[in-house]
Formats: sequence, structure tokens, C-alpha cells
Amino acid sequence: MNLVPLKEDGIPAESFLFKHGTTVSEGEQVVWNALREGNRKALDYIFEKYVKLLYAYGGKITKDQGIVEDAIQDLFVELWQKHAVLGATDNIKFYLLKSLRRRITRRIAVDQRKLGDHALQEDYFREVESSRESTIIQQQTTVAQQEQLTRGIAELSDRQREAIYLKFYEKMSYEQLAEVLDISLTSTYKLIGKAVDALRKSVRIIS
Repeated sequence: MNLVPLKEDGIPAESFLFKHGTTVSEGEQVVWNALREGNRKALDYIFEKYVKLLYAYGGKITKDQGIVEDAIQDLFVELWQKHAVLGATDNIKFYLLKSLRRRITRRIAVDQRKLGDHALQEDYFREVESSRESTIIQQQTTVAQQEQLTRGIAELSDRQREAIYLKFYEKMSYEQLAEVLDISLTSTYKLIGKAVDALRKSVRIIS
């Protein structure tokens, strides 16, 4: 999708869009409201700021880059086509991640039905303490530990990998994570717990 940030009288789009905002939340509202009002620079800015994140996140859901690319393109096309009826938000990243996930999982479900598989596989998880979860992710600071962590994450299920990415790398709260993944809060704790338990077994934690 060839969206390029526009400029007005030599002023970068982001400077124009953020001139009224003083905080991150306010700035997000300014950009989003500008998009809702039909400001193309707002769409360009959102695309340039979040497209790499969306590709990275999409890759946690499916290894099919074609699906990811199509979903991202469709997402931004729809944002522009339906800008006048978009709801308000002060967290654009959260909105985009949730929307992208919905599109990708819908596409996967359609593809699976075509193959005769009528449901996405569900994972069932065991809850562990939140403080221990944070420790496991945050303590991996040496090169060797980072390599162990990378291998451990690669061995997780797609669902677990996605949850770990959102929780510890995108810093989502459990409430936000539950909404994005479209599962209950209890299931979210169990999902993260199971993933971290698996990492604990594959990653050597140095106390």
C-alpha cells in the first residue's frame, strides 16, 4: 500500500497533527479525530508509525505473509473508506492490533473451512503468578540468555507466542490482552501462565 506521509507548506504531517496535543493520549486523539474528519495526512501518519508493528504482530499469528499483507492493506483501506463512522479512541495501536487480529483469524478460519477444518485449535493453559512471569521475561539480559529465550519462544504454540509478544513486548495489560485475543480475563491469565511455564522449562534462569 503506497501511503506516503504528506506535507503542508513544508511542515511534516506529524508536526501538523500533534500541534494541539500535549500528551501521548491527547496526541492519539488528535490524529484519530483528524482521520475521522477525512484528513489524509492522519491516515498516512498512522500507517507510517504502525505498519512495521502490524507486520511483526501479524507474523506472530500466522507465518503466511500473504495473509498478513492482505489483512494490513484491507485494514487501512477500510479505515479510509469508513473514516466518517469510526468510533473514538485514544489508543490507536490497541485499535489497530485488535482489528488486524480479527481480520487474520477470520481469514484463517475461512481457509481452514475450505480444507474441511471447521474450527481453530484451542489451547488450554495453567495459571502462574504474574510476578514470576515478568521475572522470566525481564531477566534474560545476557547474550546466552537471549538465545535461550528466543529458542524457547520459538517452541511455543502460535497462540502462546502471540500472547507473550503482546504482554511483554507491547506492554499490554491483561484486560487489553483479553480484548485483543477475544477471550476471558481468566483465560488470558491461564494463557500467559502456560506460556511462561513452558519458557521456564526451556530457558535456564540465573538467580
